[in-house]
Amino acid sequence: MTSGMNRVEVSGWDDVQVGDKVQLVGSGRPEHVGLVDARTADGDIIWVHDPLDGRRLFHIQDGYELQLAAS
Repeated sequence: MTSGMNRVEVSGWDDVQVGDKVQLVGSGRPEHVGLVDARTADGDIIWVHDPLDGRRLFHIQDGYELQLAAS
């Protein structure tokens, strides 16, 4: 994702679906970008795959703001 692309903040992580391109923002700047490749049913945990960093797990209480690319 490029910094010029529109972003949409997600109110709850349960709105994110497998295959969505997301960005996790911490301390006001993007820290992780990739595709959601799995998530729990309640949306509290997502796994994001980034070709450079591999697959990472994130929990809703990790303190990241979750954004996805606007359609």
